[in-house]
Amino acid sequence: MEPPDDLARGAVPGTVSALVPELIEALPVAVVVLDGDGRVLVWNAAAERLTGWQRSEVLGSTVAGSTLDRHTAARIVDELRAGRPFNGRLPLGPEHGRGLYFRAAPGPGATIVGVLRDVADTSAEDEAFALLDALWETAPVGLCYVDRDLRYRRVNSAVLAMDGGSADERIGRTVEEVHGPVGAAIAETLAAVLADGTPRLDVPLRGRLWHGRGPFQEWRLYYYPVRGTDETIIGVGVVLVDVTAAERTRQELAAVAAEREHALNRYQSLVEATSAAVWTREADGSARRDAPGLRAITGQSAAEQQDWGFLDAVHPAHRQALKTAWRAAATADPAEVFVREYRLRTASGSYRWFRTRAVPVHSGGRVVEWVGTETDIDDARRAGDRLDVLAQVTLAMNAALEPEGELAALADAVVPKFADLCRVYLLDPAPLRHGPGDVTGRRSITRAAQGLPPSPSTDERFTFPADHPIARCARTGAPVLVEVPSEPTPMWRAPDSQQKWGLAIGVHSMLVAPVVAKGSVVAALLFIGRGDRAPYTQDDLALVAELGTRASAAVENAVAFQQSREVSVALQSAMLSTPPSPPGVEIEARYLPAAAELQVGGDWYDAFALPGGDLAVGVGDVEGHDLMAAVTMGQLRSMLRGLAHDSDGSPSEVLARLDRVACGLGVTNFTTLLYGRLSRGERTLFRWSSAGHPAPILVPGDGQAPRQLAGDVDVVLGVDPSSTRHDHEVELSPGCTLVLYTDGLFESRHDPDDAAGARLLDLVRRGADLPLPEFCDHLLRGSTADTGDDIAVLALRIPRSAGAAE
Repeated sequence: MEPPDDLARGAVPGTVSALVPELIEALPVAVVVLDGDGRVLVWNAAAERLTGWQRSEVLGSTVAGSTLDRHTAARIVDELRAGRPFNGRLPLGPEHGRGLYFRAAPGPGATIVGVLRDVADTSAEDEAFALLDALWETAPVGLCYVDRDLRYRRVNSAVLAMDGGSADERIGRTVEEVHGPVGAAIAETLAAVLADGTPRLDVPLRGRLWHGRGPFQEWRLYYYPVRGTDETIIGVGVVLVDVTAAERTRQELAAVAAEREHALNRYQSLVEATSAAVWTREADGSARRDAPGLRAITGQSAAEQQDWGFLDAVHPAHRQALKTAWRAAATADPAEVFVREYRLRTASGSYRWFRTRAVPVHSGGRVVEWVGTETDIDDARRAGDRLDVLAQVTLAMNAALEPEGELAALADAVVPKFADLCRVYLLDPAPLRHGPGDVTGRRSITRAAQGLPPSPSTDERFTFPADHPIARCARTGAPVLVEVPSEPTPMWRAPDSQQKWGLAIGVHSMLVAPVVAKGSVVAALLFIGRGDRAPYTQDDLALVAELGTRASAAVENAVAFQQSREVSVALQSAMLSTPPSPPGVEIEARYLPAAAELQVGGDWYDAFALPGGDLAVGVGDVEGHDLMAAVTMGQLRSMLRGLAHDSDGSPSEVLARLDRVACGLGVTNFTTLLYGRLSRGERTLFRWSSAGHPAPILVPGDGQAPRQLAGDVDVVLGVDPSSTRHDHEVELSPGCTLVLYTDGLFESRHDPDDAAGARLLDLVRRGADLPLPEFCDHLLRGSTADTGDDIAVLALRIPRSAGAAE
């Protein structure tokens, strides 16, 4: 409908009111008409109901005089004066409590014609506005959209021209309610598309619509699933092609078919693409047409976005890869949906993560353009990154054992994934600090991203005043978020050199998290963000609080473990002393605990001189592999030394006395022990007794095969102190080697053929000619045991040059 002449000429409000058709007044849509100066000429009843602004308040006033801010009003008027339509959301002001969706276009003469809708009413249809409006009313084919209940939600004028009826007779009603039996056939296909998400293409349909009251017609229908932002199917888009007019010439049919195919495929592409910013690109991926939605994100001008200029807004780290991917997609056969994620510079200058999704549009068997969207996924991406950082930090810290090792592992895991610099400050206990609120200590660990200039401060010690973020963190035990302005002016202002360094590298935010052990803050974790890294937020504050909590638990465990290890190392130093070096005998010992991190277990070896000149040797195995087993081993070792030194009795007598004393004092319930004496005279004799322990191995010096020495194996210690014990004796000739060991050297979990002993003898044979230190190392390296038990080895060798003792 053409507006009256005086409306086009910009008549005064009173004149216009007399010329506004009753139809405009009765429309359920809010209609507004502006003159060239932005004054309101038309304001219908629907506009009054929607905004609450009466016509008498609005007519004759300018847009800039309304509750819109002047910048927004000026931008709208400038766009429309330039001949470009405007679509967007407009705030009505805080007193109104909501916004409007405003769509306007230049009208006749200098007028501007537009409609207003409530954002709440249009929020669920944003995707439809973005994707369908460009084609909806001008498409040469019928287009309609039905929801999951199979009710019409939108139809275009081509549908009404084909089938008759009005939009009101369809909207809100089911297909079957409108069309009867033919509608039931359509509904069956719609339900199938909703069920499996698969399009149905070129589906023939014949019959009479409007419950059989319409003319007989033939159609070709194309059904496509419509998906929401979470990829769930929210409805079905339908394309209808009327093929009733068969009398058209072949040439006309070919031309119309080509046009319909292009419209059909473009509609399919628009349905599949979902985002706030929709754009089109050429077949090679370059930009020729304006994309206002994308420009609104990046702040680029239309000229800046032309060709490959849109890539200038992509982060430099992702720019070349994106261009290469575009070129590959443009030459792929067949062309597929193009999806990439990258960081995009927004109009504010900061970078955010976006996902681009483009669908190829085919015509004549080739790709003629791409239709795509740009979706902001920064919040979801950063949330995922935080979870990744937390998982990596946890894994790294679990692998460390020392307190500072835990914190170093944390720093390694967060740089550069989460921070450009991470520093760990170890705090002095409160009594050692200088003044009230001050914090002192030393910088323990620093990890910086590659290429970051070093901080000018090299002093390991630090003192922070009470208002410093690290001091506040230590005082409150809570994490701290610091937003660093371009010209920092906090009371805790850093030295000039530090400020210049921070400005030079572009520091924009910092996080501080406490590390607590036994109720006190023992360390502070500092995280620095700079450059184009997104500034830290409250969500990041929650992450570092969790990192500090995990570090706190790890440090407490590590401190406790460190104390346990120090006790174990002290036990080891006391109980696994270096064997003596008596004349005419070489002695070597090796010990490998099952709990390697404790450095000590329940097995032990010992060698010491007796008052008469003999050499006492022993190898024992206490049940268990922990600190308690080590303590028991220490007690038995000390008791054995005392009983052996105070008695000239045989090995069996010493073991019998040790068994009675240990049982009487409740020292052990189960311990194996082999104790013996090496005597030097005219002959070198080794006499021993075994309390449930593996027999020694003798390696003859004349090249014969090694063998286990025979003899009774008596009951273990701690079971029956009254049992009889036996002695055994063997002569050691020059060149021979005697090996005492615990069962951790050879035992196997699965040994049905009892072959472990044979494998041990073979291992001894293969190393028999090695020097004694290398021989002992050979036994440990070549062991085939798989029980994870402690291993103790004590080897004695009589040199070939040794004769009888004088």
